[in-house]
This record gives sequence, structure tokens and C-alpha cells, in this order.
Amino acid sequence: MNPVIIAHRGASALAHHENTLEAFKIAIKLKTDYAEFDIRKTKDNQLIVFHDDEIRGSEISSLTYDKLCSITSKENYRVPLLSEVLELCKGKIKLDIELKESGYEKRVIDMVTKLYRYDEFMMKSFIDKTVKAIHDYDPYIKTGLLLGVKGASLKTRLHEYFPMTRIAACNADFVSPHYKLATPGFIKRMKLYNKPVYVWTVNRARLMGKCIYNNVDGIISDKPNVAIKVRQYILNRKLKQKMMKMRKQYAKEEI
Repeated sequence: MNPVIIAHRGASALAHHENTLEAFKIAIKLKTDYAEFDIRKTKDNQLIVFHDDEIRGSEISSLTYDKLCSITSKENYRVPLLSEVLELCKGKIKLDIELKESGYEKRVIDMVTKLYRYDEFMMKSFIDKTVKAIHDYDPYIKTGLLLGVKGASLKTRLHEYFPMTRIAACNADFVSPHYKLATPGFIKRMKLYNKPVYVWTVNRARLMGKCIYNNVDGIISDKPNVAIKVRQYILNRKLKQKMMKMRKQYAKEEI
């Protein structure tokens, strides 16, 4: 198994600020397979790359882009527009795009498909209707359902651990669960339904190794540099074990 490594909000642990052009440039330099990022919309209808729904007590949707930038400039960074990130990453790294809200799916799709082939990106959301809207507008896009809502009720958590009804309803092609949901049993069930599993957010080397041995399809990490090294270590180890097994087999045949 050779899972893809996905840089969470860019190489966020290695940059001064997550979801910035700096973070994506680092992910590109590391030759990470994908860069993951979040999309929101400002009051003046600008699509931006930003995770949180608020900043300094103000909702992002209530701020103009200029106002938002004036706030972040005091912390020595700038929130990039979606168009800037798309231009920067084009031809350099694949994209794992999360929509944090509903209502502008078509606009995002049009912007992305203008620059990227279908095999160069995937889109996902925690919001079932957003995943379905993406699929309905363009069924060629690889869509995913995020699982692991913070502070979820027992009922919601059960629907996340056994998500097939939700997956079928929103036509998701893959699932992206929090690593605590990605038990061996969960991963096996998803494999039976031919649904790839991209686990978030995995930052410890030992846990990365566990995920790889459990056959996940992708690891989303703030530390893609570590994930790349762990993947290569396990790949080399498995190759060495395979070579030793082959040598033993040849030795038996010679006898």
C-alpha cells in the first residue's frame, strides 16, 4: 500500500500561517502529493482560502475581503483568494479542496475545472448537501464526505462510523474520517464498498505508520515532510521483507 500524502492547509506546521501561499509553496517544494485547503466566502462575495468561520470575534461572512486582510496584516500574514491558490498550485501539486459552506459550489467548480483536469483535484465537505450539489453539477468530479464533527452527539457519531446511507445519498466517491474513526473495521467496510479512505489529521509518526499498515488511501497531515519519510521507510521495509521471502523460496526450490 502506498497512500498519498496530503498537506493539511498547506504544510501548515512548517509555515508561519496555515492556508497561506507560503504554506502551499512549502508543500510544493516537499513534493507532497496533494495540498488540502478550505474555502469560505466574504461579505463582498470573494472566495477565500481560510479555515475558521470567524476571526477576532467577527464572522468571516460579515467581513469584506479588505477588512479581513487588514485584520490579518496585524499578525503579519494575508488571506489568499481562491484564484491565487489555484494559479500557484497549477501544474505543481494536486488539490484536496474542502468547501466549508453551501451555496457557491458551481462557482468553485467552474474556477477549478477551468485550470485543472479531473485527475488533478478532489472536493469534499462535512455538509452532505454540498457533496451532493458538487456531484449533481459535475459527476466527473471526485467527491468526498468528511467525518468527525467536533462535539458530535452519539447518534451523529454512529452515522459517521457507519456512513453508507449518507454516502449513498450524497453520491460521495470517498470518505475522509478523523483518524479516531478510522479503525481497522471501518477501513475494511469502506474497502468492501470501494470507497477510498483519506484520514485526517495525522501528525505523529507512529500513528502514520499504523494508518499505512491499516491500508488507508491517504494521510492528511500538518507535517507532510514526516509523512513522506514514514511512507518511504515502510515501503523500503516491505520491499526488503518481500526480497527475503523470495530468496527463501528460491533456496527451497534449489534444494
